[in-house]
Amino acid sequence: MQDSGAKTAPAVYTDVTRENIQALFSDISKQISQASFIAIDSEFTGLALSDASLEFGFNTAEWNTRATDMRDMYKAMSSVAKTHALVSLGLSTFVPNGDNAYHVYNFNLLLQEQNTHLVNPASISFLAQNGFDLGKQALQGIRYFSGPNPMPLESRSANINIEGELVRKVLFAMIQAKKPIVVHNGLFDLAYLYQSFFGPLPDSYESFVFDLTGMFPAGVYDTKFIAEKLIPGTASYLAYLYHKSERDQRVRRDQGDEALAVKLTKILLYEKSDVETKRKLQPKKKQDKTKSDPKRTEEVEKKQYKPYCEHFAAFGHCMFNDRCRRSHDINFILDCQEKEASESSAEPEAKEAGPDAQQNGKRKRVDEENAHPSKILKALNINPKKVPVSQKSEPTSLETTTLDDNGNNNTTAYHTAAYDAFMTGFIFASLRIQHGEALDTLKNRIYRMGRGAEPLLIQASAYASASTTYHQTMKLIDEISNREPVIEASEPPAN
Repeated sequence: MQDSGAKTAPAVYTDVTRENIQALFSDISKQISQASFIAIDSEFTGLALSDASLEFGFNTAEWNTRATDMRDMYKAMSSVAKTHALVSLGLSTFVPNGDNAYHVYNFNLLLQEQNTHLVNPASISFLAQNGFDLGKQALQGIRYFSGPNPMPLESRSANINIEGELVRKVLFAMIQAKKPIVVHNGLFDLAYLYQSFFGPLPDSYESFVFDLTGMFPAGVYDTKFIAEKLIPGTASYLAYLYHKSERDQRVRRDQGDEALAVKLTKILLYEKSDVETKRKLQPKKKQDKTKSDPKRTEEVEKKQYKPYCEHFAAFGHCMFNDRCRRSHDINFILDCQEKEASESSAEPEAKEAGPDAQQNGKRKRVDEENAHPSKILKALNINPKKVPVSQKSEPTSLETTTLDDNGNNNTTAYHTAAYDAFMTGFIFASLRIQHGEALDTLKNRIYRMGRGAEPLLIQASAYASASTTYHQTMKLIDEISNREPVIEASEPPAN
């Protein structure tokens, strides 16, 4: 167990594969049943259809997942979810352990859809670059059939049948538990989850929304939408919000205020376990300064130097990726931003104190052409050792930087659906402490890409009805719950 109140919490989760899902299923069900809320995240083979072969005959004009009209957007999103596949599902169950305290169990379900499906090269490249093991997914992924249930028995082996049924029952357990579901920019997560394990997505947007209200009666919370409403003006991508939430909770704890406390628990089945996926970042090659972008260099010269990438700080991505000369480390960015905010608030006081005090209070100017990075950081009064040697540009790659006895950086990056789910849940719990009941006014509003001010509203319309899929699957869930014994919730581990 790890206490996240220290520094950045390490990646602690349980990998669930075709080899251990039968052994872990009861534990997963127990944690779902006793959770206060459940955070989810997923990885899939496509967010959109692009550059499709003409042989498919797709009308790509109908695949615009950023369409202004919600019905057009849903039609496109449904087409993508029906033709692509989930490759992993992350669950993070926050089990109450006192006031503002939780035991957290993270599960990373590695999945392998058996239906023939499309793969977007950009999506697979993103996963591979972030340490997703495609070989392991092919050999150990939980095999399942997406869409109609039951599939013809002759189309699958007994083992595939068992695996697919168990992973489907994980979703059924979430529906039966009637607990709040937490996502981050989760519209596609919900669509893929529905299509993969609940049943075929409805034809109409209205029926999809109606079904979600019945599946998750305690509501769905989207932390991206909530953050943009409650803390406007700040970046709202996942990793930034997570690190900021950690800092906010540390400050509250230091001030003696109510603060979040979580303990991460990993379920071990083997002595030599592979339940934690870690990837060491390779040292980056020295950048050839002759290949630097002259336009970018000109822009830097026009304004005061900042040692972090401002575009990445705001949006969680950067067009230069690993070639960017500025830091993409979120903790370092937050250090700099806190320093800037402190100096900004001190400027009015310096002006009132007179020209001498104002001169002494100015930030030191650094000549970028001759400056060494450590001098720049020193001028900003930031410890140079905190700047990571390795940098990542993906918004949900969590980095933990530590220094060894020689002062060298040891940077480990984590990117799994399970840990992204944990970050989502941590943000939600942190916002709950800071904003209380204000969160309830923002539930069932799911962020829409490109239309942040116009979320998808999960509410039953008087002019809509539940889909055929909903009626069939909910009947199946009731039948399963009636013929299977109820799993008793075990006591959480002692502190």
